[in-house]
Amino acid sequence: MQPIFTMQYAEFAVADYLSKKLKDVSVFVPASAQEKGIDLLLYRFDHGCNKANTVQVKMSRTYYNIKGNSAFPYYLWFNRFPVQPNANWYILVGIYAEHPESGQNGEVKGTQWGTIMLAFTNKEMSVFMSEVKQKKDPTKDDKMFGFGFNDSHMIFQTRGYREKRDMSSYLIENRLDEIRHSFL
Repeated sequence: MQPIFTMQYAEFAVADYLSKKLKDVSVFVPASAQEKGIDLLLYRFDHGCNKANTVQVKMSRTYYNIKGNSAFPYYLWFNRFPVQPNANWYILVGIYAEHPESGQNGEVKGTQWGTIMLAFTNKEMSVFMSEVKQKKDPTKDDKMFGFGFNDSHMIFQTRGYREKRDMSSYLIENRLDEIRHSFL
């Protein structure tokens, strides 16, 4: 019998990134989809104790600003979602084509792919979701929220808040120490 296992690409990207960046941490993938709110488990054996963090992953396709009439070439859009109490971390993922290689007649020869990830604690995600409001009527919840970015080092919330706000501090590379030290 051949083993069969599949997982969403965003979950794979997060697991791969964290396993490379957090050397003292193991990344586990649940074999069952029964536990709502948990896509990955981070595990560390520390001073005789088993310690774990649960991770919920959300992914957006990337939308491109082809006309060049906007501040950002790349956009991510997410549907509003309920924050699960059993997820320690929420990681929002976007995968985008950085620089397509063009051939002689304008055909695309190859594409280099980039990944951008934002990491929020459960409490931060709860606050963030409570702030996702419509620009026209800030008393009403927006059904979506979005981000715009030029590259993987700066990202701004562009929908779901009254004004554009810098969210770069939530980029996963800026949160690695917090993730490393957040084990229960």
